[in-house]
Amino acid sequence: MKKYKKIIILTVISLSVYFIYLVTNKNNITYISLGDSLSIGQNAYGGNSYGYTGYFSDYLRKGHNLNITTTYFNSKNKDISTLYNDILKNIEQNKMSALLSIEEGACCKGNIQLLRNFRTISIGLNDIIYEYSLKNKKKLSKYEEDRIISYIEDNFNNLIQEIKKYTTKKIIVVGYPTNNVKYKNLIQKLNTKYKKICQSTTDIFIDSDKLLNNEKYFELKNNLFPNDQGYKKIAENIIKSYENTKK
Repeated sequence: MKKYKKIIILTVISLSVYFIYLVTNKNNITYISLGDSLSIGQNAYGGNSYGYTGYFSDYLRKGHNLNITTTYFNSKNKDISTLYNDILKNIEQNKMSALLSIEEGACCKGNIQLLRNFRTISIGLNDIIYEYSLKNKKKLSKYEEDRIISYIEDNFNNLIQEIKKYTTKKIIVVGYPTNNVKYKNLIQKLNTKYKKICQSTTDIFIDSDKLLNNEKYFELKNNLFPNDQGYKKIAENIIKSYENTKK
């Protein structure tokens, strides 16, 4: 009898500890930044500034229950197909799965950490640069531009649909500024496509081109990437969008 009583007491204690864990950890956030040079915070000289990922992480850390920020899926040369394959590989291996959870065995859709994951993504610029280089021209026709954007749009749409399998939260898609003349038309068209995709998936689009429509946000003329002030501006709008999702 004493043996069974001891087992019951231990079971009650274990369940109590687990319940306390759920209560105290249910609001923890894992912030996942995905993408290319813009998500990393590349500056005009090829180095990295703090970037919108850093500023948004700071905001979440100050009273918003940030558990961890992961940039596991970020790299300067990342394109859409590479990111898509990285995600599939990560899920398959179930190792360091930032998309699912940093906790072992968190592959179930009801997992609290999974539901609290928050994602930003900026991807597609390297696709534009690569596709443009294949044409070997200084200027593309409207038809050529539209073909490139259509191809990138399809790949991006597939990527977003894959990511949304593992989250109930809105994804924040960060568009690109058009400070660079060479890629201006393509970037504008890509931003327009991304905005429409976000509208159809009820996700959030950050219009960086509109936000940074001033030379003060760029260190060098005709450069693809903003300065620190520009990244702060993007982060401010990510924060505003994040706050709106909590209402």
